[in-house]
Amino acid sequence: MSLPDAPIEPPPHASETTRRGSRPWLIALPAAVIVLAAIGWTGAWYYASARATAEIDAWIAAEAGKGRAWNCADRQLGGFPFRFELICTAPTLSFAGTGEWKASAARAHAVAQVWNPQHIIAEFEGPARLTEVATGRELVANWSLLQVSGVGSGGELDRLSWVSNDYTLAESGTTVFSARHTELHIRRTPDAAPGTFDIAGGAKGATGVATGVTGAGVDSEFEATVSGIPAFRPMPLNERLQLWQAAGGRVKLLEASVSGGGGALGATGEIGLDAARRPDGVINLSLANAPALMKSLAGAGLMPEFLVNLAPAMMAVGMPGTLNGGPANMFPFVFRDGRVALGVLPLGKIGPLY
Repeated sequence: MSLPDAPIEPPPHASETTRRGSRPWLIALPAAVIVLAAIGWTGAWYYASARATAEIDAWIAAEAGKGRAWNCADRQLGGFPFRFELICTAPTLSFAGTGEWKASAARAHAVAQVWNPQHIIAEFEGPARLTEVATGRELVANWSLLQVSGVGSGGELDRLSWVSNDYTLAESGTTVFSARHTELHIRRTPDAAPGTFDIAGGAKGATGVATGVTGAGVDSEFEATVSGIPAFRPMPLNERLQLWQAAGGRVKLLEASVSGGGGALGATGEIGLDAARRPDGVINLSLANAPALMKSLAGAGLMPEFLVNLAPAMMAVGMPGTLNGGPANMFPFVFRDGRVALGVLPLGKIGPLY
């Protein structure tokens, strides 16, 4: 007698396999979402890139109307997919008007992240040249690193920072300034009147004219708030000072220092120009170990050698005080009504600056 065929058992998990096979969209959907997101991101990036190019062109045109002509021998925009990169070969900047100047560098590479296009970081390759068109006078700068960072909105710059390493500035083959490291930071002062900026900066290992330099350089730093700054456009210095004075501009020196050779100088105060265009305000200087500092400044080529001999006399007329926790001599210089005084001791007269 033949036995009935045994029922055929489905393989383990067959029902799950069947269910998966009947719903392939579970696998296809995530892949489709990724592909669509990539396509959307690509389209958005190229759209934003086109907008950025148009904004750059509009900004260059607006700058030209203010007397500043920017140009690149070759300009390329890239950086897909997460940032924008602008590479400018042989960038130039020409300042029109009285005393026309032209600046140039070897190459500029600017980067902005897609999610924060208002913040731009640029690196420049040297050498850079600043040329006075009328006379042909030329300053040549070089460095191992030069970065500039800017944050702005609505076509206006809100913050600007400069950082350089091994910076040198030369004229006619002679180095007139060099520093191992320099920094400069400028920002619009929050909740202040237009034209008011906070400015801070400094230098490490700074030296002056190269001939006869024997020191290792000096260090300096400062922090100030300046009000009444006129719009940045080409103009003679006298006109800029006139606009600054008319706006009631003041320099509030919060802190400044120079140190080298074991000596130090500190300064605070506030100064501007009165109605007769003369300095008006008070600058407080503090000197610690003046002979050592002045010898260091002279050795670095930042001060004439003969001024070192004035150090003992300066220490004799200064008032006792402190600087950086140690003994120092204080010199409160007061500028009022065309006169300058050291405290209550008259020193002489001072005329208009322009």
